[in-house]
Amino acid sequence: MERSELFYATTNPGKVSEVRKFAAAYGYRVVTPADAGLSLEVDETGETLEANAKLKARAWRDELSYPIVLADDTGFEIDALNGEPGIHVRRWRDEQTAMTDDEIVEYCMALMKDVPAEQRGAQTHTVIALARPDEEIEYFHGILRGTVLEQPDERYRVEGFPLERIFYVPQWNMMLAETRNIPAAERGDYITHREIAVKAALEALANEDTTKG
Repeated sequence: MERSELFYATTNPGKVSEVRKFAAAYGYRVVTPADAGLSLEVDETGETLEANAKLKARAWRDELSYPIVLADDTGFEIDALNGEPGIHVRRWRDEQTAMTDDEIVEYCMALMKDVPAEQRGAQTHTVIALARPDEEIEYFHGILRGTVLEQPDERYRVEGFPLERIFYVPQWNMMLAETRNIPAAERGDYITHREIAVKAALEALANEDTTKG
């Protein structure tokens, strides 16, 4: 196996597409559970993004022969709701029942109904866990600030990313979802929370390769 190959422990097609394009710029080929014909259920019982990312990275590392395993967990933190939903996006309303994309958006809109525009700040936060054989797991963070729209913009409906149709990034003057149409090589400052974390992990790997070389 080539040194530039890494295993990304996710079944979310949106995440795979986003990370695969970005990782290519660093010379890494991303392999997923679907690519490898593998399946592994990991109970995300952690109370933090780091804890859940670690659970997934460690579980997949122990099951595979890949020397580099990446896993992530992402939270959405709304200022006016004291950081909700945090890590519980899918189980925001009821910890026992997973919500659909549409249910998440509808629930968010209901909670934010009376919040004025100047108080609708929020952030997306991703933690990447990097796992390798016989080494401590490393963590890399990516945070992107924005605001929650008063109504969802259905033009930016992306399967598996329910909050992207309501998350606007003022510094870009565009929706988070709009960056998907910009090639990674042309992104410039348009870098998502997940890409910030992935970039940090890939740069750490590249620096290690340089040092070892």
